[in-house]
Amino acid sequence: MKEEQNFFSEGKQIHFVGIGGVGMSALAQLACWKGELVSGSDRFFDRGELSDLKKCLEGEGIEIFPQDGSGVSGSEVAVFSAAVESDIPDLIEAQRRGIPLVSRGEYLHRLTGGKRTLAVAGTNGKSTTTAILSWILEKCGYDPSFIIGASIRGARKGWGNARLGGSEWFCFEADESDGLLPRYQPSFGIITNISPDHFGIEELREVFSGFAANCREGLVINRDCPECRALPIKNPRIVTFSIEESSTFQAGSVEISGEKSVFELSGEQFVLPLPGRHNLYNALAAITAASLTGLSLGRIAEALLDFPGIKRRLEIVHSTPDLIVIDDYSHNPAKITAALASAHLMGDRVTAIYQPHGFGPLRRFHRELAEAFSESILPGDRLFLLPVFYAGGTVQPGYGSDELAEEIHAGGTVISVADREELLSYIDLKPGRREIVLVMGARDPSLTELARDIAYRTI
Repeated sequence: MKEEQNFFSEGKQIHFVGIGGVGMSALAQLACWKGELVSGSDRFFDRGELSDLKKCLEGEGIEIFPQDGSGVSGSEVAVFSAAVESDIPDLIEAQRRGIPLVSRGEYLHRLTGGKRTLAVAGTNGKSTTTAILSWILEKCGYDPSFIIGASIRGARKGWGNARLGGSEWFCFEADESDGLLPRYQPSFGIITNISPDHFGIEELREVFSGFAANCREGLVINRDCPECRALPIKNPRIVTFSIEESSTFQAGSVEISGEKSVFELSGEQFVLPLPGRHNLYNALAAITAASLTGLSLGRIAEALLDFPGIKRRLEIVHSTPDLIVIDDYSHNPAKITAALASAHLMGDRVTAIYQPHGFGPLRRFHRELAEAFSESILPGDRLFLLPVFYAGGTVQPGYGSDELAEEIHAGGTVISVADREELLSYIDLKPGRREIVLVMGARDPSLTELARDIAYRTI
């Protein structure tokens, strides 16, 4: 405990390497609000990108440096993102000066120590589930702290992806990608679903089993997910949710539209102001977890009514009777399938735009991606594949969007474009029927600008 108190002593100078990442910016804001002296750097800021986030962080009192090693000077700890390479100047300078290096996951692990934590794990839906759960607790007066891998929409302090509360409650995403998931020991754990993403399924089973065993007061799992059902769990305090399978919290009288979902739980009616079956599952996970904290279903239902959603999760950036433009973070097969299913609920034709978020992930999952698009791009739809996003680093280019396009056998049209200029030449700016333009991809912040540019061209 003494070590933890020293690590988080007020006024400690901490430098965040890769602060432009949504998880890193959330941690940095929380550190700043706790009274620590915070600085950071990011390659996106150096390239003049993410200017709104940079301005926001500076407005909170966080000093931003170029990623050239200059910002590390004077720091007592350097927190680094998994997205940064080991040979960047900030990390080299920190090692030269003997400054302790702490990973994002390790910093979060230490930050949540001593709190009553609600850790949201799972392959898909973590950000939305964490946001819904945090929103419910906040609206019901629990005054929680939270760390979310996306920003809640609407006016909030900071970037909207973090909150420093005054209570013992702390909600956060427990990501499996950094290898720390089995080390977390939350009060309540949630597993939204399990499918191949960062790791293969065998490794994921081991990781999530370790996490499940460490949930001290309760574990929430999805009974409709076959991998969740088959998980060897050594935890007697299990509470389940579902739509199809029998469970503790099974949704009934389900009605899903392109705008909302209406359902019942134990005689209480819920209205979720988000589209898509996948979001109904996210809400069920959050509702189940919130009930374990002592909240009644009536209070939870009331809090859920005005949940605003989160940025880049089926975020509508333009809407007219003939055209809806959506900005979405979907990047793996399960997320893409869910996003396209939701888009089809909203209009007559879907124009999907997908940018693979790295050569490594594309090489690993190109077959699954091709299958997802083959099943979800329907007759009359269009799919445009942008070139692979390459943020830099040591990964070598290889299998790309042209090769992925050849693997996709869909009912609609599939086109691999050379650049965004070619893409925009295909987009029908005066659609004759209700069209949904769905921009999908991760890591590249300019995808949001692309979605807004498409919307702007239609005005």
